[in-house]
Amino acid sequence: MYAEVIVDISHEAIDKSFSYRIPKDMELHVGDPVLVPFGREKKRAYVIKMSDTSEYPEDKIRDIISPLKKEFSLENTLLDLAIWMSREYGCTLNQCLKTVLPVKKKTKKRGKTGELLLKRETAPVELNQEQKGVLQGIRNSFSKGGTSALLFGVTGSGKTEVYLQLMEDYIREGKEVIFLIPEISLSFQTRSRIEQRFPGMLSVLHSKMSQGERAESMEKCRLGEVKILMGPRSALFAPFSNLGLIIMDEEQDRSYKSETTPRYETREVARKRAEFSKAKVLYGTATPSVQIFSEVEKGALPCFRMENRAKSGSMLPKIHIVDLKKELEEGNRSIFSRALEKAVRERLEKGEQTMLFMNRRGYAPFVSCRKCGEALRCPHCDVSLNLHKNGILQCHYCGYQSILPKNCPHCGSKYLAAFGVGTEKLESICHAVFPKAKILRMDRDTTRKKGKYEEILQEFSEEKADILLGTQMIVKGHDFPNLTLVGILAADQIFLQSDFQAGEWAYQLLTQVSGRAGRGEKEGEVIIQSYQPDNATLKLAVRQDYIKFYEEEKRFRKRLSYPPFSKMLAIQCIYTEEAYLDLILEKLLPRFQGKTEEAGGEIYGPFPATVYKLKDNFRKIIYIKHDSHDIILQLRDSFIQDLKKVDKRNLILLQFDLL
Repeated sequence: MYAEVIVDISHEAIDKSFSYRIPKDMELHVGDPVLVPFGREKKRAYVIKMSDTSEYPEDKIRDIISPLKKEFSLENTLLDLAIWMSREYGCTLNQCLKTVLPVKKKTKKRGKTGELLLKRETAPVELNQEQKGVLQGIRNSFSKGGTSALLFGVTGSGKTEVYLQLMEDYIREGKEVIFLIPEISLSFQTRSRIEQRFPGMLSVLHSKMSQGERAESMEKCRLGEVKILMGPRSALFAPFSNLGLIIMDEEQDRSYKSETTPRYETREVARKRAEFSKAKVLYGTATPSVQIFSEVEKGALPCFRMENRAKSGSMLPKIHIVDLKKELEEGNRSIFSRALEKAVRERLEKGEQTMLFMNRRGYAPFVSCRKCGEALRCPHCDVSLNLHKNGILQCHYCGYQSILPKNCPHCGSKYLAAFGVGTEKLESICHAVFPKAKILRMDRDTTRKKGKYEEILQEFSEEKADILLGTQMIVKGHDFPNLTLVGILAADQIFLQSDFQAGEWAYQLLTQVSGRAGRGEKEGEVIIQSYQPDNATLKLAVRQDYIKFYEEEKRFRKRLSYPPFSKMLAIQCIYTEEAYLDLILEKLLPRFQGKTEEAGGEIYGPFPATVYKLKDNFRKIIYIKHDSHDIILQLRDSFIQDLKKVDKRNLILLQFDLL
């Protein structure tokens, strides 16, 4: 029997493993620490794989000296988490180790950089009665052995202050806190508040940081130089040795789901990290995910509600729907309905601020030939190219770029035209309609430069701009007291998606966007423009009636056996040659379908992925449903084994997504 081990699990070359022989009568498991001969030394190592054979010559392989006691340690905690993720999400242990373990890298010591954040310590804000009640409720729940809870508070109810006071509890006990946020853009205001309350105790992690900066931030956690790490889902793997609390703000956000292998769900991994670290988890949101609220309904998760805004006199905004069909019938072909244009002008006259939300970046979503009807498409992906104002066509999936041609590449016609509106075009229209307004745009294109998103939010926060327009990054968690109007353009894009979760995502996003208006003393207003004003999800979002929405969504999902009322696995099969992919699946599926049905499950597909061709790879998806989570995982492992029998060269790449 042989074992593959890694000698230093936090080294840069984490995928470098070594083979050792397991002596007879030595009992080992994957994840166990062992003592091995390494050069002239004896070193601690970790078993990552065991097998009956080895590819190395027998005389070159050395014996493991002995197993070591598996103590409670940071390395063991993170290793156990990686092992669990590998089993849960169907990927290799090395892939999970690279995700979970902070890599040790040599980094240059950096001096303090100029920041836009205040550094003075501030006293806790006096909580209102509702906040005091939920804070005490959460404390009681955790002190009695509860491991997780949900803080369900309307937008502007003061969830952040509750978080801060809970952080204080744990820091006072000498413990550490991980504060998760879904988007980098949310970090600006929240970071400022945490820094003011706990000066010198906070480190930040996000995708705009260099590798060296990320490593330095993690090293501060490892050395105990900070007590709080704030960041998106990767912050969950902070190397804290005495972790006490994980706070997951905006728990419903789709950004928490990893889109690369391992395709993990942060909500579940947070629970497991807390379990291994003997810590607590608090989920916070104004619009709970259907998954987590189903746990509340079953009594499996305590829920603490805040139904009023925290600031005295602040009320939820008034929300109106404008029927764009009527606007068109009455001769208005502008992107702005008459009601929205009038409302923006009123705010400009009063010196109040406006936010305009458009869930699509770029100048135009696609360019099409008016003669042959063909759209200009990405040669590597099955999507149309987006036109940007500089005349560049870009694929927002793989990054491919080309210059807008003068003639149609399909028929040679010169009648190429841009269709639709993105944030870049919306900005141009705003400058034309409101020429005296100071306008800021915030999307992935305008925030590419480091620190740019902070600069934009700071400028709007200081009321140096009248209108802030952008994509999803402007709509969650921000608090601008002078923002009294929110306009949602092209709302139909939000709820017309081909996914069983589309209604949930639409309700959450519409509610979050609406929640930005009227958070100060001034009354807020939201105008939603839609071609489907009678859409059920839209109407429930207008009423801000989450419970009614949940009941409707629950009925729909139960009727069709969708999660969380059944377990569902999406298996994505990927290869560069479409014909070979079809051939292999044709051979495989009859055999696998019988196994699935025998186990009491259902199988659907294969279907082309929403974006069928991505980066020159064709992608087909198979769905499996079953009531049992364990049987779903067994069927996944069986699928892998069956595929190996027909795809003998292991050409097809698999990705698994637990829904």
